[in-house]
Amino acid sequence: MTEKLYEKHSTQKECTTVVTECVKEDGAFYIKLKASIFFPEEGGQYSDTGTVCTPDKTVHILKGELLGSSTEGETDVRYQTDGELPVGTEVRCTLDWNNRFDRMQNHSGEHILSGLLHSRYGYHNTGFHLSDTDPVTVDTDGPLTDTQITELEKEANAVIYENLPIKDSYPTKEELGSLQYRSKIDIAGQVRLITIGNEGRIVDTCACCAPHVSTTGAIGIIKILSAEKFRGGTRLSILCGRRAAAWIAQNLAVLQNTAVLFSTRPEQLLPIAEKLKEDNHRLHTTIAELTEELLSRDIRAGVFEETVCTQMELGAVSMKNLYNTLRSLRDGYCGIFCGSDEDGYRYYAGGKELDARVLAAEMKTALDAKGGGSAEMIQGKITARKDEIEAFFTQINQTNL
Repeated sequence: MTEKLYEKHSTQKECTTVVTECVKEDGAFYIKLKASIFFPEEGGQYSDTGTVCTPDKTVHILKGELLGSSTEGETDVRYQTDGELPVGTEVRCTLDWNNRFDRMQNHSGEHILSGLLHSRYGYHNTGFHLSDTDPVTVDTDGPLTDTQITELEKEANAVIYENLPIKDSYPTKEELGSLQYRSKIDIAGQVRLITIGNEGRIVDTCACCAPHVSTTGAIGIIKILSAEKFRGGTRLSILCGRRAAAWIAQNLAVLQNTAVLFSTRPEQLLPIAEKLKEDNHRLHTTIAELTEELLSRDIRAGVFEETVCTQMELGAVSMKNLYNTLRSLRDGYCGIFCGSDEDGYRYYAGGKELDARVLAAEMKTALDAKGGGSAEMIQGKITARKDEIEAFFTQINQTNL
């Protein structure tokens, strides 16, 4: 069995060891090591990468994988590499530390949040996903209010400021029976517990196989980015440590640059944005009213025959009003289409003294139109081009005449 240095010495970046196995499977090389600092993919945390070197050769650890099942007994690890190393070779292993440290910061931060969620609200962590590119997600089995989330983040960062120890332990089967900890599962092998805190202040105790930072202070910061309802509970998106600091810096730069554009301070941007939103709504309302008036005049003047196709933004009420005007002045089928050839059109259509449901069936066959309605009017969406729509209405009206 490989000695798993990454479990008891999570900050160890290098080690000297021996290759105990090297095989080739499906064109890929796999090695085992007598002792390893490389954590395999397990428990929601990605596999470590790094290099394994001899004086004459360097191969790269591409990923690690767990052999066996922890629920059934002891496990071993092996690593996929980009080259071959003979069994018995002494090698120097070097860990890709930046990746490992980022992952440890985020994983340890998740433990703090999950521990607080359990102690404060009795909630359980029902899902955890650690990503190197996207925010980390934590799923709980209970709902959280905005106020609770704010307090949770505040308390989690207070734990960081206390710089509490994060330690692993390996209790016996007898000891486990009397211990309270999260993620209890019945396994045949040794259970590893991660405890955050000391005798006077225990924040969390959880069964976990992954490496963690040695003190809460090493996490740096915990930032909850968002929260959404998820399967009756809450999904939190978080970032910790260096990744959280980078996210804050990036978004602060956007905030500051936006403030410069408006010649104001960042704290004044919200009322400015609210006013712009109100002004924009009034402007769109005015444009829609004027567009409806202009198109209504053109319809009454005979500018349009069977269809009105416009790229101007119109609301449902305006489109319905224009359709009723067109329908009252024209024989045969007619319709109002708002949109573009690129994005498709919303429509209201039908015909005076004609069953619009017949038109709906014809439009579905000829133009792949989606929608429905009554005998007086149908509505929906369509992806056909303007010229196809106009040609269709000309043809169907000629057929009916």
